[in-house]
Amino acid sequence: MKFLLIQLYQTGDVVLTTHIPREIKKIYPDAEIDFLTFPANKPVLENSPYLRNILTINRKDGFKGFLKTVYEVRKNKYDAVLDFMNNPRTALICFFSGAKQTVGYATSRRKIFYNTLADRIEGSPGETKLSLAVPFIKGFKLENHNTRPELFTSEAADNKAAEVLKSFGINDDDFLVTVSPTHKRDTRRWKLKHFIEITRFMTEEYGAKVILTYGPGEKEYIVNNVPVMPENVFLMPQLSLSEFTSLIKRAKLHIGNDSAPHHIATSFRIPTFIIIGSSHTNWVFNSPEHTFITKGMECQPCGKSVCSISGDIPCMEDLTADYVKPALKRFINNVLHL
Repeated sequence: MKFLLIQLYQTGDVVLTTHIPREIKKIYPDAEIDFLTFPANKPVLENSPYLRNILTINRKDGFKGFLKTVYEVRKNKYDAVLDFMNNPRTALICFFSGAKQTVGYATSRRKIFYNTLADRIEGSPGETKLSLAVPFIKGFKLENHNTRPELFTSEAADNKAAEVLKSFGINDDDFLVTVSPTHKRDTRRWKLKHFIEITRFMTEEYGAKVILTYGPGEKEYIVNNVPVMPENVFLMPQLSLSEFTSLIKRAKLHIGNDSAPHHIATSFRIPTFIIIGSSHTNWVFNSPEHTFITKGMECQPCGKSVCSISGDIPCMEDLTADYVKPALKRFINNVLHL
């Protein structure tokens, strides 16, 4: 069978779809599986042994780009197209794909564009995304499937990551911790001052070497607010997404917000300690080496981009580093045995 999977953005959501080709291959070993995404997210899919081709569509190409994509999709004559986005653009691509089965969620407002509707599995994002593969799996049982994302890196990206660590004097034996303090949404971004205090705690308490990471356009947020890095805390140089992925893979622990770096770390089984604001805790992979902390306010999770209580965002402001340290220490002792 020939499958096309569609997840255009965000990077974290693309990462959280990477288990789907693997799970389909378990049922159809000879399946040919392609993936449609935005060009910026292509690097996290490259090198996957489960994918045949990675198709891209550029948001800025408008209607002309849309028609070009539809033509390419129809030319490939897919047996099934699985739309994990369910937005107007992807629904139309499905509708005009010519595929025998176009699959969307039964809860979608655009269900008329699909000829196969899948009951939505309520749970983690990985479990929910697996819903769209259920129509092709006889006797489906969730417990028989692994929903952990899985990424693969290139030798060139690995070499670049090694070069960065060497420039900071970080060796393989060092306790490398990646810390990702950025997020596009204020309500999901723990205060930078708290993150910096945690980096000091990690270096002083555990002798860790810490690398602060950031996404496109986010470097200045760190530079402008932390002009001088604490000792043994380093600011990541500008890296491509594939190189950044290789850097995360080298860590022994990842600390951050609920964002793409968190999911990248999860894909490599790097232990993660995540600070949760407005998002749901089920975004953290259900496994002992992954945990989270939240202020536990009655309004959480609100899922909002703007806090309805205060511009200070109490769930992120009042969740201080002193509140977080004991939980982080327990996690390190239990999982990393330090």
